Parts: sequence; C-alpha cells; structure tokens
Amino acid sequence: MIVKYIELSLLVLICLISDIRTFKIKNLIIVIFMTAGLTTNLITTGFTGLADSFLAAALPILLLIIFYMARMLGAGDIKLFCAIGAIAGVRFVLYTMAYSFIAGGIIACIIMLVNKSFRRRGRYLVSYLKACYLTRSLQPYTDFKDKSDGAKFRFSYAVACGTAIALIVKNAQ
Repeated sequence: MIVKYIELSLLVLICLISDIRTFKIKNLIIVIFMTAGLTTNLITTGFTGLADSFLAAALPILLLIIFYMARMLGAGDIKLFCAIGAIAGVRFVLYTMAYSFIAGGIIACIIMLVNKSFRRRGRYLVSYLKACYLTRSLQPYTDFKDKSDGAKFRFSYAVACGTAIALIVKNAQ
C-alpha cells in the first residue's frame, strides 16, 4: 500500500509543478504513472487489481468528458484523474474527483471574494446557461488561452487538495 501512496504523491506533485510552470500536464508524466499504477495493481492484487485499475483509468473520461467539451475542465486534469485511478482504483478516484470539485468550488469562491466578482461571474454563468438552452447545444464556457479575465485557476490545485483529502479519509477509516 505504501507504494501506491508514493506513486500518488509523486504523480500529483510532479503534475502540479508542471501545471504551474507550463499550464500543461505532460502526457509523458501521465503515461509513466498510469503504467506504474497498472503494474503495481497487477503485482499486488493480480488480474482483479489490473481490471479495477483499467476501469478506474477509464471512468474519469466517461464522467468528465462533458466538462472538457464545454471547456470547463482541461484535458490534462482529466488525464490526471485517469492516472490517479490507475494507481488507486475506482473507489479512490471517485472520492478524489468529488473532493477535488469541492476544493475547486472553494478556490473559485476565494478568487471571487478577492476579486469582488461574485455578481459578474454569476451573470456570466446565467448568460452561458441561457445560450446553451437557446441554441440547444453545448457552448464553450471559456477560452483556456485567455488568462486575462482573472477567473481561471489551475485545477491541479484542486486535484492536489482532493487527493490529499481522499488519502486522509481513507487512512482515517
């Protein structure tokens, strides 16, 4: 079990550093850690663990693709969840995603408090939902390349918090 904790900690730390420096989570990092997770699970729990690892790696794509299509979440963030799943399994990745979105909401609220932009961001969200409804299509929520609006943050911060919380909760049980 300690090997999985080390793999998770290294994965999240390296991805966080990569995201801070380059605004990207590198595919090579994801591939290395997914391979490590699949291998670790195969060695420790056999083909059952490998199957769980594969399912846990695919689940974030299935559950979060809509957020990517709407440009609310980057591909690197989803790939990071996939690597976390490959290492720690289905249950852990589901908890990590839930805690990460809660942490992301808290981070977003702090940013809006600091920027005093609750009202403006609320109007933007209502306008976005209205456009999706009227066009009956999923519209892009934001342009990831535009860093000037002050409303964006690297979701890897939230994923790091979510992973830490999931580890703490898992060890407390």
